[in-house]
Amino acid sequence: MNGDFAVSQSMLAMEQLDEILSVLRGRGETALAASSVRWILEELTRTPMEFGESRFHLEFLDLFVRVGFSGPICVNYSVNPASHQVFIRRWGLKKHRIV
Repeated sequence: MNGDFAVSQSMLAMEQLDEILSVLRGRGETALAASSVRWILEELTRTPMEFGESRFHLEFLDLFVRVGFSGPICVNYSVNPASHQVFIRRWGLKKHRIV
């Protein structure tokens, strides 16, 4: 499934991304943050059903709920393949396990 997908997100998701970028800037990880977000958005536009991991399918809406990761950033999103739409639900920082 390749092609151009339209990617949209709520104001809340945009605020979450701004907060994450601010945290990563404070850590001195600006370049990593920028490349991670750029790569995520490219994948969501190009191949959202191959990017990340499947979580579940909302059959009645034909939405595939997925989660993807790049660098320190994770994104929760839904894909409607028929309409070529991607909806970003949430941005977050990956949780790191201490072993």
